[in-house]
Amino acid sequence: MKTRNGVRRGVVSVSSASPNEERGVDAVEGTKTTRRAVLGALTATVTAIGFGVKANDEALAMFNADLDKPIEDGPRAIAVALAAQRALVDIQAQNDAFRDTCEAPVFACDLSQLNVKTSSRVSGPLRRALPTLSEQYGVDPYAVDAIFQNVSTLEAIFKANNARVKVDFKGGPEMIGLIQSGLNELFGDLPPDAFEAGKKILDSCDLKVDATAEGDVECRIARAVAQNKRPTGGQS
Repeated sequence: MKTRNGVRRGVVSVSSASPNEERGVDAVEGTKTTRRAVLGALTATVTAIGFGVKANDEALAMFNADLDKPIEDGPRAIAVALAAQRALVDIQAQNDAFRDTCEAPVFACDLSQLNVKTSSRVSGPLRRALPTLSEQYGVDPYAVDAIFQNVSTLEAIFKANNARVKVDFKGGPEMIGLIQSGLNELFGDLPPDAFEAGKKILDSCDLKVDATAEGDVECRIARAVAQNKRPTGGQS
């Protein structure tokens, strides 16, 4: 071997490859194969993660329309959050009724109602409305996130109850209490005039209109609660 400018130089035969060079070609091909395998594995992992996120989003968005469309009008977002509070009161009342009338071990009542109501009248609407309260009125985004986590936990409790392996009628009300407290704290941080404007929007809903009729989400929730309307799928 000779060197030029400090770089080692080797002699390469043009007519035939040496055994070492053949092994070098094999090594290169092996490396390419390995890289392809790793790339494939990474792609599969990313795809799986993507599906997982999508599935999780769908679980959180159960029975909700327009979940990807935030309610950007501040007072209307407040009205929606207030309507969700009404829905929580109704959900707790139904949970308590099931506790008193739905006997073990059969639990011959429609326990799915609790989760459907929570998902369609509380979870989805709050996810569309609460971020606006942070953006427009400066309420604590961490407090908003805490409410979302508690709502997700409430949904999980009701889903587990519907499986009827072990039915827990106490966990739901406890979680509802935390959600209500969190919402009240957010409302307390709002400018009074904004809160009153949101309350006025909700109070202006005609509760005699059929709950299944088209309308703004806050009015649909308020009508469903006022008319004791049981969800049958979709945003009810």
